[in-house]
Amino acid sequence: MHRTTRIKITELNPHLMCALCGGYFIDATTIVECLHSFCKTCIVRYLETNKYCPMCDVQVHKTRPLLSIRSDKTLQDIVYKLVPGLFKDEMKRRRDFYAAYPMAEVPNGSNEDRGEVSEQDKVNLTDDEIVSLSIEFYEGSREEKKGTVENGDLEKEKKNGLRFLRCPAAMTVMHLAKFLRNKMDVPSKYKVEVLYEDEPLKEYYTLMDIAYIYPWRR
Repeated sequence: MHRTTRIKITELNPHLMCALCGGYFIDATTIVECLHSFCKTCIVRYLETNKYCPMCDVQVHKTRPLLSIRSDKTLQDIVYKLVPGLFKDEMKRRRDFYAAYPMAEVPNGSNEDRGEVSEQDKVNLTDDEIVSLSIEFYEGSREEKKGTVENGDLEKEKKNGLRFLRCPAAMTVMHLAKFLRNKMDVPSKYKVEVLYEDEPLKEYYTLMDIAYIYPWRR
């Protein structure tokens, strides 16, 4: 059985903070030669006068150093998920900036660059947050269903079997399966397995893990 271990955010800080400004990554950007990451504005400004990584001194492109850096959206998403309030504060800072300087050019023209993405639009959950989910009995793969639906009978049955739950984001699939067994009086000789579409979910996944791994809307 997999056990959940809680760690403090301070233990992860060295992996989430920019060595140039000392703050959490904003628009995380990685040097492809050595994979060290920094805030985009920090590393771009640094490379205007330097041709080496500020952490390990590996040389970047001699004449066009910006060719050696790449936006790291995955890392930035991790930072936003782990640091409460950071995303909200950054979006407010961007909105305030473009309100004060309406003629300023938006780098990529996206809503996030303009600070117009709300926390509700971005999946950032905490352990104690309540997640809404729907469950239903598994009736075969989606491909099998396509060939057996006649006059909407199966879809009607499927709809009637749909149940809605509100659970803590930290709840594991294992505990969800136990809850479903007790709630629906499933005999112990049967195994209760939880799937997302046609894919079995690992018992140690939390609902928060599932929200991050699979498409999910609040």
